[in-house]
Amino acid sequence: MRDFQRKGMFDFPLFFAALALWIIGIFLIYSATYFHESGPLAGLYKQQIIWVAMALLIIMAIVSIPGRVFYGFAYVFYGISIVILVMALVMGVSTKGAERWIIIAGFKLQPSEFAKIGLLLALARYLSEKSVSLEKITTFIVPGLLIGLPFILVMKQPDLGTAGVFCAMALPMFFWGGLTLLEIFYIVSPIFSLVFSAIPLIFSYGSDHGWGIVGAIPWGTFFLALCAILYFARPSMLIMIGVVVSSLFTATITTVVWNTFLKDYQKMRIISFINPQADPFGAGYQVIQSKVAVGSGHLFGKGFLQGTQTKLSYLPEQHTDFIFSVLGEQFGIVGCAVVIVLFLLLIVRGLIITQSSRNRFYNLVCVGSVSIIGFHVFVNTAMTIGMMPVTGIPLPFLSYGGSFVLTMAILLGLMLNTRVSDQNF
Repeated sequence: MRDFQRKGMFDFPLFFAALALWIIGIFLIYSATYFHESGPLAGLYKQQIIWVAMALLIIMAIVSIPGRVFYGFAYVFYGISIVILVMALVMGVSTKGAERWIIIAGFKLQPSEFAKIGLLLALARYLSEKSVSLEKITTFIVPGLLIGLPFILVMKQPDLGTAGVFCAMALPMFFWGGLTLLEIFYIVSPIFSLVFSAIPLIFSYGSDHGWGIVGAIPWGTFFLALCAILYFARPSMLIMIGVVVSSLFTATITTVVWNTFLKDYQKMRIISFINPQADPFGAGYQVIQSKVAVGSGHLFGKGFLQGTQTKLSYLPEQHTDFIFSVLGEQFGIVGCAVVIVLFLLLIVRGLIITQSSRNRFYNLVCVGSVSIIGFHVFVNTAMTIGMMPVTGIPLPFLSYGGSFVLTMAILLGLMLNTRVSDQNF
């Protein structure tokens, strides 16, 4: 066991920020399930305490392992994560229409959570040895395969939220692995093209009259801006053609999918993100109730165990995906601000470790870990106030869930391990 007390080797601010968030999460889960003493939710906070205790042991164990072990077995961990993803599809337990769970030794685990760790380590190992560049598209073959395999397996469950986490983790790692910010923009430009081309389809749904030529203005403006950037940046002809063609293809396929393949209820889910009142008792119900809960907390909240939305169970998934709404209702803006500050402290400390590390593999592991946590925090908090679509992404350290707690523990352990192992690699 290493000497954790040696100055500079263990990041106590990072550790205690996470511990404080876990403790807050236990109280929020207790509050969210307090009125289910005899129901299926009773005692969930006790299970969360057990998971957090296990998480603390995992963190200490990971910090005690030399970092070169994770480097050496990175591809092995990735392979194991792929195997359990396949197991989830073949023999997984169905939950809410998705094959996402497997049972090991009596524990119900979510394989897609651990796939984040496997991909993180494998991608960090590869990018620590080889750089990537859009000027040499062949440098993306291996990273593309590493990302694509778990992405496809997770999408087949289906789990769009976790698939999005893979991409959100990969982009900052690509940046650290050699890409410029402009190249990152080229990669994500098809996503912007999709969004802008979907705007007229969403707002004209259910109307007898479409937007006509006016509907092309949002996407047309974006496309002209994209062409201007390409003109002044002067990338290689291959990159220019690829970016233009991918944006045109995305805009076209968006219209085809909307008009041909999407069912009415699927369209309503998308529309409800823009306007929850369009389907207040269906697709928009969760967002409406969440915004009511957060807004009703005002500055200091209604008090612990005093939230009416929580008490009456108006808020779906209030102990998991919408735990931030419970926080907002009971502790108000002040309580939300405290939690956000703790998250910012955790993320900033992770970035500090990244910048101070002398080893490329550790740098990439930290970048990926911070990206995963930051993406979860941003999407979940934005989702609860209606700024992002409901995707089922939990809030780190606060949401209930054993697999997610252990995933956060592993990420935290890897970040803490970086400072310790960097001096011994």
